[in-house]
Amino acid sequence: MKVALTGGKIITPFRVLNDGVLIFEDGKISELCKASETTLPKKCKVYDVKGMTVCPGFVDLLTHGGAGHGFADDSEESIEKISQYLLAHGSTTVLASLFVKPEKQLLNDLRRLAEYIERYPESNIRGIHMEGPYLNKQLKGAMNGSYLWKPSVESWNKMWEASKGKIRIMTIAPELPGAASVMQAAAKEGVVLSIGHSMATYDEVENAIDNGAAHVTHIFNAMEPFHHRHPGIILGSLLHNELKIELIADTLHVHPAVMELLIKLKGASGIILVSDSIRAGGMHEGEYEFADQKIFMKGKKAFLADGTLAGSTLTLNVAVKNMVETAGAKITEAVRMASLNGVKVLGLDHKKGILAVGKDADIVVINDKYEVNMTILGGRVAYERGGK
Repeated sequence: MKVALTGGKIITPFRVLNDGVLIFEDGKISELCKASETTLPKKCKVYDVKGMTVCPGFVDLLTHGGAGHGFADDSEESIEKISQYLLAHGSTTVLASLFVKPEKQLLNDLRRLAEYIERYPESNIRGIHMEGPYLNKQLKGAMNGSYLWKPSVESWNKMWEASKGKIRIMTIAPELPGAASVMQAAAKEGVVLSIGHSMATYDEVENAIDNGAAHVTHIFNAMEPFHHRHPGIILGSLLHNELKIELIADTLHVHPAVMELLIKLKGASGIILVSDSIRAGGMHEGEYEFADQKIFMKGKKAFLADGTLAGSTLTLNVAVKNMVETAGAKITEAVRMASLNGVKVLGLDHKKGILAVGKDADIVVINDKYEVNMTILGGRVAYERGGK
């Protein structure tokens, strides 16, 4: 059956189409135009979204969990709960993120996620972001320092095999001994290497690019501050267009004025909004757990006992709101950062991330408060505010 969304403001995400009509069937968009330019077909289910904004489904490349669950939990039910939580906030394409653990446990996590992804190909969980385990202990952030691995191609091969090829991004500190060989091996498999939890110098950043690095994990966080005589990752990521930067736009990890600066320096095409959310996302204030450590959540801020930020409680609909309302981004720019830019990394931009005829019907409808009213995944209404 054909389904139509009518009367809304459509963000393509390169332009705004007011009073638009979007029609989809069999999981694909079949028509997109102004209401005055079409007649709705017979036997068409119509959703009146007047006063709302229609966007491509959001793409979250770094999220550890939410709704009280984590992707590192030894439970398929946890994966499903997180999937639904993210759909309720508009994320139709997600990389499940894992953190550092001892080898046996981490390999089990990779196998469990890979099996879920294979079993449920229509899910919004499309792959894995392995945040680690080859990270610099000096900038481990909320990672458990005692679980960090020494880089070796042998241990990488174990992870790759356990993941059944589902690792799409891996965060790594390229300055570590042995890291270059791991990066080369991973890059040959098509894995996107992301510089993070690292003390890399500017020269080491350039060398990392040559070895396959294309990303920077949560810019400004878990890396050394900018220094005008000793430039490192921050300057490297701002000057090199080869590197896309992941931004946690919750206004806690990065000040809104700095977010605005990033837009001016990298442009809308160079920034990818991520949540880096943990199990505390969507939950009440209190005590939680991350990497066998106590995490405290207060006022949407998640932190270790020593005050170190520990992921976030952000969702991408709120990230879009923050980029527009606090960092001065245009709505088209903010939506692009939350949708198209992410699927480009995954090589899916030929069918996702844009609202156009022939593209997948992955769609999110938000109200004027940026709350999600409806999420459509592959032409199926996967979430409806106040609905089932």
